[in-house]
Amino acid sequence: MLHHYQTVSKRRIPCIGLTEEHPPETEVLILLYNINLWLGAAPAVYSSAEGRTVYILYEDTAFLIDDFLESFSPSLAVISHSWPICAFGTASNQETVRLSAELLPAETKQNPTIEVVQQSISGQETDSLQTLCLQIDCTDHETAVKVYRLLTCMNWRTNIAVMDWSAVDSSWRQMLVDPTIRSFFCYISVDPHITPGDCLRSLSFSQKLVLWKAFLKEKLEPAEFEWLAEEISEDTVSNRMEWELALREAMKQLKFRIINQENSFELFDDAGKRLYFGSDCRSAAERVLMKILFPLNFQ
Repeated sequence: MLHHYQTVSKRRIPCIGLTEEHPPETEVLILLYNINLWLGAAPAVYSSAEGRTVYILYEDTAFLIDDFLESFSPSLAVISHSWPICAFGTASNQETVRLSAELLPAETKQNPTIEVVQQSISGQETDSLQTLCLQIDCTDHETAVKVYRLLTCMNWRTNIAVMDWSAVDSSWRQMLVDPTIRSFFCYISVDPHITPGDCLRSLSFSQKLVLWKAFLKEKLEPAEFEWLAEEISEDTVSNRMEWELALREAMKQLKFRIINQENSFELFDDAGKRLYFGSDCRSAAERVLMKILFPLNFQ
């Protein structure tokens, strides 16, 4: 521990509204989802190189300690049952303040109690902090790596993590947006109101690039193209320019050649073979491709 903390206050509060416990990964995402809404900010995520600690930092933020504890001590206490977690902030005198919450044994599960502790270097009490930081100590390094990977794959604007299916841990299955969808990527969120459009808006440029290459080179047509075709038809597609740039880069990397003139359109693969697309474009991926190439002419 970098500092020696003195206990400023310790109090017990009833845990109202405590629901059935989820796996700690789910509880962490629920906590971060609610903190993001509360602060109106997105965090940066760090991890110790060889240890088991994950840090979640909200820069340029300020908050009242009582408000934070009232809102989030139940989540902190539930997570602490599996993984030790605490919150830090900087007081006006520049010292670090540590906040923690722990579930205490109760006579019945319907009447749990939380012990909330505030500590500081000086032992002096304060009521507000700047720069919220959460520290999570996972059970082992492997778990910390998985949690870090999940959080760094998160698009904090949509609260959706986009990952390869092969990277999904079994403990995350209950957080899948839809485990039955035929999508190229896996989408993870604790928000119950996620739409296909939200999933599209969660994709990074590199992931859009992968999708285009999967279609152009491997002839794969995952659900993402169906979602995108629907968004285009309804004129609600987000960041169309990035999809166009990803298509351009995919063709460049694949060494595809395109001839797109006023009355002539031809597309050749890396072997010089011309690729044909049906005039009806029944394939969602083909419709998306043609609409990106011909935004004014193709209907």
